[in-house]
Amino acid sequence: MFKGPVPPVVPFSLGSLGFMTPFQSELFKERLQKVMAGPFSITLRHRLLCRIIRDESKDDRPIEEPILVLNDVSIDRGMSSFLTNLECYCDNSFVTCVQGDGLILSTTSGSTAYSLAAGGSMVHPEVPGILFTPICPHSLSFRPLILPEYVVLRVQVPYNSRGNAWASFDGKDRKQLNAGDALLCSMAPWPVPAACEVDSTHDFLRSVCEGLHWNLRKQQSFDGIREI
Repeated sequence: MFKGPVPPVVPFSLGSLGFMTPFQSELFKERLQKVMAGPFSITLRHRLLCRIIRDESKDDRPIEEPILVLNDVSIDRGMSSFLTNLECYCDNSFVTCVQGDGLILSTTSGSTAYSLAAGGSMVHPEVPGILFTPICPHSLSFRPLILPEYVVLRVQVPYNSRGNAWASFDGKDRKQLNAGDALLCSMAPWPVPAACEVDSTHDFLRSVCEGLHWNLRKQQSFDGIREI
């Protein structure tokens, strides 16, 4: 909706987990009145700026419009039966070659979404960084990374790839990546300021505990002599 600066947003939950929507929709009148009366805390939710560079373009200039994502961009093999083969660069330095089902580049706000399901870490939304999470890698040593917010990532389909790849932006707008095509991803300069119910840390920890039952365990019982 906003391709540049974003005004403050009051997020109401209409789903089941509510990682980014701390306000209950049933109480929207009371919550809006409280926010309008102020003061209130905000969470600056970072976005990723994604550009597709086609093989036929000149001087790495994007032909298509850039895409802003709030959660993540995923590059997968689509309907192909072959593993994805993706060459990954960070600030023009080669990082690795992804061979598996694909790769997720995520904001810290999106760390509790697809990246979490693929084994990535949960990260506080105000930590500036880009999550680099492989999807079912065909390797025993391919662990997820968290990269600083100032880097530019380039994911390219090599010419010797057996199949094409597909990029999905916040779960929609799927675009095919052919051999020689590349996806450039960097931190967007325009975060989304979202109102908090209490504050950023409280809302994040509450959503993790209530939505995912994080570290829910039966308490250990006392069955021995108490140390003095």
